[in-house]
Amino acid sequence: MTPALIGRERPAQLLRAEVQRTLGSHGGFVLVAGEPGVGKTTLVAQVLHDADRQGALVVGGTCWDREGAPGYWPWVQAVRSLERQVDPAEWAAAVRSAGDGLTFLVGDISEPPPMGDLDDAAFRLCDSVTTLLSTIARRHPLIVALDDLHWADSSSLQMLDFVVRHTWFERVLVVGTYRDVEVETPDHPLRELLRPLEMKATTITLTGLDEPGVAALVTQVTGEQPDDELAAQIHRRTGGNPLFVEQMARLWLIGGTLETAPPSLRDAVDRHLSYLPKAVVEMLADAAVIGPEFHRQVLASVSGMPAAEAHQLLQQAALTRLVVPLESGRFRFAHDLVREILYDGLDPERRRRGHADVVRALQARDGGKTEPAHLAYHAYHAVPDVPVREAMRYLLAAGREAACRLASEEASTHYQRALELVADDEPRSRASVLLALADQYRRIGDADAARQRLDAVVELADHLGDEELRGRATATLGELTAATEPVESDAELDSSHPAQASDGAVDRRSEAIHPAPDRAAAGAAPGDAGSNEFRFDGAVWTLTFAGRTVHLPDAKGLRDLHVLLSNPGSEILASELLTAGGDAEALAGRRLGGDPVLDDTAKEQYRRRLAQLNGEIERAVDRGDDVRADELDRERDALLEELRTAAGLGGRTRHLGDQAERSRKTVTARIRDTLRRLDDRHPELAEHLRSSVSTGIACSYRPDTQIHWSR
Repeated sequence: MTPALIGRERPAQLLRAEVQRTLGSHGGFVLVAGEPGVGKTTLVAQVLHDADRQGALVVGGTCWDREGAPGYWPWVQAVRSLERQVDPAEWAAAVRSAGDGLTFLVGDISEPPPMGDLDDAAFRLCDSVTTLLSTIARRHPLIVALDDLHWADSSSLQMLDFVVRHTWFERVLVVGTYRDVEVETPDHPLRELLRPLEMKATTITLTGLDEPGVAALVTQVTGEQPDDELAAQIHRRTGGNPLFVEQMARLWLIGGTLETAPPSLRDAVDRHLSYLPKAVVEMLADAAVIGPEFHRQVLASVSGMPAAEAHQLLQQAALTRLVVPLESGRFRFAHDLVREILYDGLDPERRRRGHADVVRALQARDGGKTEPAHLAYHAYHAVPDVPVREAMRYLLAAGREAACRLASEEASTHYQRALELVADDEPRSRASVLLALADQYRRIGDADAARQRLDAVVELADHLGDEELRGRATATLGELTAATEPVESDAELDSSHPAQASDGAVDRRSEAIHPAPDRAAAGAAPGDAGSNEFRFDGAVWTLTFAGRTVHLPDAKGLRDLHVLLSNPGSEILASELLTAGGDAEALAGRRLGGDPVLDDTAKEQYRRRLAQLNGEIERAVDRGDDVRADELDRERDALLEELRTAAGLGGRTRHLGDQAERSRKTVTARIRDTLRRLDDRHPELAEHLRSSVSTGIACSYRPDTQIHWSR
């Protein structure tokens, strides 16, 4: 047992058991919980260091306190770390297996997906990350450590949920740490997202050290053995919290008395800082402005000192365990509480100057490689030391970049801050930011917030006399209304429709989009090419039918309909609408049905048998019955191989021809969503399309009478 794990023998044993199972058969999900300073990160770091020496690939990411970090940030760090550790050829093969969804996380995407494609894009992103991890885990046991999940963005937690559900049969172990005392508060923003994860995890909860543990830690920190009375006093004052104990031990070492000891952990850290040289504390305060992690050259620039001097001061701080050196000249605070105390101790003017210095340092050093979110965060907090227009530029760029990565919560934060900076005499700029902000609220699912911003755009458009701006806002309001209205379920469709069997089952090859029950099918008369229009100008769709014209923003459902209307009477595969095409083998696979190879009930039975086998193997090893342990181990390996074959990469239920089924569902949903939007904007066209368009594995447009379209 290493000194760093004093008093943590049982938690370390539990975590090591999870690691050993991952090395030998399959992974799992572990959460390490506890209050600040209780040693969660230390425990995980020590155990995973040993796992690395045993041949596991260990990657990790840290969630930052909610400001300044990009969405999906812990996953971005983990994927980048993974890329650095594996062979380039192996990485390239894994990325090919993962598919194009990975570009949302670490690629270069210039446009966010349309609203109609958002769910599909989010699935592709999570699926790609899961497939990437599973593919690499086939060659190396893989451990992903995610620190400080109580600060995660909701998108990162949703991805975590996806990954742990779909890598259970692979050699992938996910280990997360979080402050349970914070998450359990009723108003914590992630409480409802973390609770389901707790149900899936093996949870290791750390509490304070006992008195012998406190005495051992004091000895380790000071080099002197405390007597029993002193150890008991420190234990009573600190509750055995290791970080608090360490701070108290350092104060005792320099002659402080327990009678004048600080009453809380924050006070103890503050007292510790007060005994350090002023130059070290000033430099650490500058580092606190940069963030939880920082590069020494950036810190030297912000502090206005030579790099050599900054390095020397950082070494002094590292000796007192306030910062921890990383690779390539980077450092991090040993505990974020230290950074919080340093930052909170700065007056507003000093903070503002510091953030401005960080912006300039990042610009000078990184040449545009800095994450847009980091620049935007510092620039916003540096106004007016950083000019408003410059801060606006960073915020808008960060908002757009976040939107392209499907990080809508982060994007909405950037746009909201940009809105705060827009001058009152710039209504067009305000309207532009409001439209972007409304779009992100729609993607988050906050319809009320989106509607408020769109109403504000309508008011600005009326003030400006700008009909085009008003049209854009009202069109989006119409879409928002249509999207939030109750939608008829498939089960409620007219059972007499020929696409449905007598038992209500829908024929997969001919799912008709029926007319709404309260409307008759449209009886639009045939027209020439000039009377009906379904045209896209690169920004807006113009739809004309039965004497009415409307304009709609781009959506994949409209593009699908455009292809069908351009080929009346022809059957077009949903897979061809969904993709740009594919080879003959892929298309043949897409034409198959979608029956699961292994259903959920069977998978649950397999899981229970695996858990039973794990227990029996451990008991056989404990009693020295190696023959029985080997026999059970072979059964477990055979069972896992069968599961992997049936479940496919990543533990997802594999379907026979599931690409064709996914294409059918996606295209049908896109077209239905578009028709719901048309109900309010152009009911005649919506009814005509419902009566003449059918979807399924193959889709078609078959009007009762010939209709001419200008496209």
